[in-house]
Amino acid sequence: MQERLRVGFVTDGGRIDDGSFNQYAYEGTMRAAQEHGLAVELIETRSPAEYESNIRLAIERGCNLVVTVGSTTGTTVERMAARYPKVHFVLVDYEPIQESRNVTGLVFAEDQAGFLAGALAGLMTEQNVVGFVGGVDVPPVLKFQRGFEHGVAFTNRRAKVLTVYTNSFTDEQKGREAAGELVNQGADVLFAAAGGCGSAAIRAAAARGVWVIGSDQDHWETTFRKGEEPGADRLLTSAVKRVDRAVYEALSLAVAGKLHGGSLRFDLHNDGIGLAPYHAADVSVPSEVRGKVLEVTEGLGTGRIRTRVGPKGEDLERRLLARVTAWNWQSVAMIFLAIFTALVVGALFIAAFDPDVWAAFGEGIGAGLVAAGASIVKAYGAFFEGAFGNPARIFTGLQIWLTTGDSTRLLRAIYPITEGLRLATPYIFAGLAVALGFRCGLFNIGAEGQYFIGGLASVYVGYAVKGLPWFIHLPLALAAGMLGGALWASIAGFLKARTGAHEVINTIMLNYISYRLADYLLQVGGPMARPGDSRPVSPEILPTAYLPQFFPNDLSIRLNTGLLLALLAVWFVYWLLFKTTVGFEIRAVGANPRAARTAGISVARNIVLAMALSGGLAGLAGAHDILGVLHFMPNAFFSGYGFDSIALALLGKSHPVGVLLAALLFGFLRAGAQRMQGVAHVPIDIISILQALIIIFIAAPEIIRFIYRIRAPKETAEMVFTRGWGRV
Repeated sequence: MQERLRVGFVTDGGRIDDGSFNQYAYEGTMRAAQEHGLAVELIETRSPAEYESNIRLAIERGCNLVVTVGSTTGTTVERMAARYPKVHFVLVDYEPIQESRNVTGLVFAEDQAGFLAGALAGLMTEQNVVGFVGGVDVPPVLKFQRGFEHGVAFTNRRAKVLTVYTNSFTDEQKGREAAGELVNQGADVLFAAAGGCGSAAIRAAAARGVWVIGSDQDHWETTFRKGEEPGADRLLTSAVKRVDRAVYEALSLAVAGKLHGGSLRFDLHNDGIGLAPYHAADVSVPSEVRGKVLEVTEGLGTGRIRTRVGPKGEDLERRLLARVTAWNWQSVAMIFLAIFTALVVGALFIAAFDPDVWAAFGEGIGAGLVAAGASIVKAYGAFFEGAFGNPARIFTGLQIWLTTGDSTRLLRAIYPITEGLRLATPYIFAGLAVALGFRCGLFNIGAEGQYFIGGLASVYVGYAVKGLPWFIHLPLALAAGMLGGALWASIAGFLKARTGAHEVINTIMLNYISYRLADYLLQVGGPMARPGDSRPVSPEILPTAYLPQFFPNDLSIRLNTGLLLALLAVWFVYWLLFKTTVGFEIRAVGANPRAARTAGISVARNIVLAMALSGGLAGLAGAHDILGVLHFMPNAFFSGYGFDSIALALLGKSHPVGVLLAALLFGFLRAGAQRMQGVAHVPIDIISILQALIIIFIAAPEIIRFIYRIRAPKETAEMVFTRGWGRV
């Protein structure tokens, strides 16, 4: 932050001497103010109703940095942060959303602190019953609870954890009642994470002779007034979050101009949390218990021991089970049923257009059915062997390789698998291209043209640029392909953003322009034609621009490192769309451009950006085929990848992982079709029919539901919108 800092400190509903986060956050603020010469404006909130107005008051008084506690008020602050983009907000105990650029959350590893408290409780309990009192079920409290439960289980698997929530951080009577309930059920150690309500709970439990553990701050100093309050001798320790230190570090970063939006995390590794001293209970804690707690502390700090608690306080083990059981299995089943149904309908086509089947029906219905079955089995047998290989041959080849070291038979056996993966690689790039456009509400039907331009650009750099080592030449050729596709698609994006011209029409026209441009450049005697060759092809690229092959000793296997680049592209697109502000803006524009514009998002910029990224991915598909497979560019470079990619994006629900799976499906379908045509004499076009049927059944799921009597789900998936003519 460049301008002079004026700090506003706003409590969330208490005083700065309340012995809670407000007090410790204020102490950290004043320490930073004294060291760095900062002006501090203090505003104490008396009731929740005046909290928002107090923050506005701090801003009106000239504060450009506001510090407050956000465990229950974080969403309010984030809303205000959007209205005051020049003011930076520091929120204690709250993790802001990624899009909040001027909000910094100070987040603590409550799960680690709770785990330590639980480990101690499990070692100290005699009745094997311990209790937890929680305030409001916000993530910090849930993390305390889950960590405590797992810590108890780590040191004492026989111990049972009883839990009571008061739904309040301030109602002391509820805290006392919760403590009484747990003690009456046999709990002899009680841990509370409930603010002032929790302080009352541990006082009440300590008065009845129960060991107690506090949270957030050292309750020896606050709740038990340095041992002056009754029951202080029953305080084992406190699971402390060092809020004062966290606030001090945040303000120090702000003074240095290094405070950014997001979260600052504090855990055992950076001394952000820990256990307070045992104080009066020191003589009652056995040395072996101390040693075990120190061992657990060290294990958590190094990562050797994990709390198994998620960022929102969820139990990771239970969450995994919940994900499996709550998975939308109907959607998964619909996809498999669509593929199965397409294969069944495809079988009818295979049998219907086989002359031998018709001849057999001339001899009788039984003979015809037998012939039809044989035709289908032969065709699909050849198809699956062409797509995935023959298991017996693969096993035999593997045995020979292991015993003799000769890989010839093994490579020949796995050739179908490698070819399927090779064919799937450009499908991945092209499918991602169209899916990314869909996410922005754009129908990029020009992936085929961008594939062409990417191929032209990469082949030119591949043969024309000489004298470079491979580690420069290859990335340069790949970048040329990506840049060529990106620039070509940006034309349609720019026209859409500036004039409202529909991207479908523009990209279709650009497809034809790219075809004719390739005709001109590659025609015999053309600017990019191979000298002395009567064919309309480009010169061959230099070996330094080749994509490395996975099996360089067997040239028949064309699988190359482009597959790794495609998988990297899947990860990148997922990260971009769902983990970055740029991706959020792209998806926001796709969902509702008017709302996005109202929120301050540049619709035009994101349209151009999305089209450029989409074109770059399609260009990489062309670069892969040039640099990794053909090593030159023929005039007849039509592949169909660009148009199939539309089906891939639809099949994959415009999700990168879905596109990957759909691309693998199409790649293996295409690989299997070649053997099916050669062995069973079934036209390769049957695969196009299968692809079309799969898409139809997935795009129109009511057909599958009608056939298999499946009920429609109550919830619908997120829709991806495309728009028509006109400015957006």
